Amino acid sequence: MSPERIGSFRITSLSFSRSILRRMKKENWKVEQSRFNLNGDGHGEAVYHIETSHGTFSFIAVSQDLEEHERSDRVISEKWDITFALCEGELSEEKIEHLKQELPKQEAGRGTVQDLVWSRANRSSRIFDYILKALTKERQPDPDSLAEVGYILRTTAFYGNGKFGLAPFEKMMEDHPFEGAFRAQMFAAFMLRQFSFDMVEHMARSRNPDAPPLDSRLKRYLGIGNATGLGMVPFLIFHPKLIHQWVYLRELALARSKVEEITLMKVDSLLEWLRPAIDYFTHYPVKETGIFESGDTIAEELRTIERELVLLKEELPFREGRQWVPFIESLLPGLSAETQEVLNSLMIEIYPEKNEELENYTVVSEEMELDPAMKIGQLLALIKYQYEWCFQYDFAKRDEKHFFWYRSIEKEEPRIAVRGEEPGDEHEMRMNIAELVQKVTVLLEEWNREDKVAKFIFRYPEFKGVIRRVQSLENHDYAEIHGNLLQKDMIPIYLMRCKLSFFGGERFDPKSNRWVRITLFQGAPLVEDVENDEPVEWMFPKLPALEEEA
Repeated sequence: MSPERIGSFRITSLSFSRSILRRMKKENWKVEQSRFNLNGDGHGEAVYHIETSHGTFSFIAVSQDLEEHERSDRVISEKWDITFALCEGELSEEKIEHLKQELPKQEAGRGTVQDLVWSRANRSSRIFDYILKALTKERQPDPDSLAEVGYILRTTAFYGNGKFGLAPFEKMMEDHPFEGAFRAQMFAAFMLRQFSFDMVEHMARSRNPDAPPLDSRLKRYLGIGNATGLGMVPFLIFHPKLIHQWVYLRELALARSKVEEITLMKVDSLLEWLRPAIDYFTHYPVKETGIFESGDTIAEELRTIERELVLLKEELPFREGRQWVPFIESLLPGLSAETQEVLNSLMIEIYPEKNEELENYTVVSEEMELDPAMKIGQLLALIKYQYEWCFQYDFAKRDEKHFFWYRSIEKEEPRIAVRGEEPGDEHEMRMNIAELVQKVTVLLEEWNREDKVAKFIFRYPEFKGVIRRVQSLENHDYAEIHGNLLQKDMIPIYLMRCKLSFFGGERFDPKSNRWVRITLFQGAPLVEDVENDEPVEWMFPKLPALEEEA
């Protein structure tokens, strides 16, 4: 659970964007455009009707005119090209008018319990305008030009769980179509992708009635962009049981796959997934920054795996059954952490029959309970067993407490500042679990091992929270990030990437060590593909060649 390792995670078949499309296909959801009131410049509103096995939902997008200088991914922005919502039920005219007024305000707006998700997005000006011009001239855009960005629209936040008056998360439990972690948000992103295609095609036809639709192969290649900053990081600290569950499910799926017997069918399946991955990283459009491994390195290491698999295939069938474990372990010394995680994703992928049922367990109770009757000796033993990693840091050193985290008043978003140089440390968020554990351990060591925790907390009430955390996370091996988030050389985007991988993010493009751009649903099927029973599995998209047959 080091930041560097979890910062190498990638999309898997258990990622939330993947699981929601499987549900959509399995339950035969239907999507229809029920309103498309956009002018020739793409401004206005569009509504989509979604029929699921357990009710009707609506997706609405409101598009407004925006000057180029107003277009920004920063959280302090107050205007966006498009704001959108996923809502329960049909939208009345009154509700549509309410959303047209409130959605563009985002944080300053007010929703209702009918609204499950609110979000906003901006156009990728270069790609949007390029596609529009190409279609207007009755031709398809060049795939190589699209590969530079990979999306038409880019989101900056997804809101739900009661914020701005939206529906609470508890509303989406049990048999709800969007039951599960972040499935509603990911479906909203999927619908935004569909809207992006409909919008650019509409604008092209407004300029030239003979403009063709965007080629379906290009649509599948294009995803939705997302820009993520520091606001995502505290989630991993403040939701330890949830993080444990997600990582545990991922590790369980990987373990299930690796103990399976190697067969010719599964070797071929792994090769079928590996070859697109090699192509993807060979042409990886993300500039090298030194934060993440380069595409060239990953591609070369994947070729090594491919060669070893071809050799393995020649040995089959084995006289006695042989698991994947020794074969994979023989590869690991020659692979970077990033390539290891690509291989892990592929191993999970080739055993859907073993792993896909795990997608039903992404939500857990996050209650933290204090055990006041626990003895001091038991608590110290628990800390020694589960929190040994905390004691590698010397917080007397200035560089170990270089930063502090706080929440801005104007946007209620987490930020970091340099301690002693910038104001606000009196409002510091409790982000440094390692330091808190160290402090409470020093005090606990002075107490009688037979004393009860209740007695200690009565004397030191300020440590009630960290003690409750330690007790509650017993046997939660993946709950804590094993790192110091105040350290001078901290790289926050490692934690962002970890969470984004569970969403199904790919193409991690760091713009600094504090924010990253990704794509969602790049390579994913279209709405009509899901409805027409086309395969819904994707991972590493291949750039289409339009001269080939569709």
